[in-house]
Amino acid sequence: MRVKVARRYQITIPDEVRRELRINVGDNVDVRSEDGKAVVEKMEMSWESVMAETRGAWKTHPVFKSMRDSVEIVDWLRQKKRKR
Repeated sequence: MRVKVARRYQITIPDEVRRELRINVGDNVDVRSEDGKAVVEKMEMSWESVMAETRGAWKTHPVFKSMRDSVEIVDWLRQKKRKR
């Protein structure tokens, strides 16, 4: 599908593509060059997916190894800061 580059180098994502990719106002997209082509990809960064990526990431850390994920670590750090 062809679109025209407007002033300030903006493009409009056609309705058909937006619907197929479920892109809505406020969504984040990644724009990059890949093999000489511009690629626009919807970022699927829900809170749940970010937290799922951190599970087990701290298992070798001396302090954080017993904690489930980054949310638990942040909560622990905030409690330590309040106690000062």
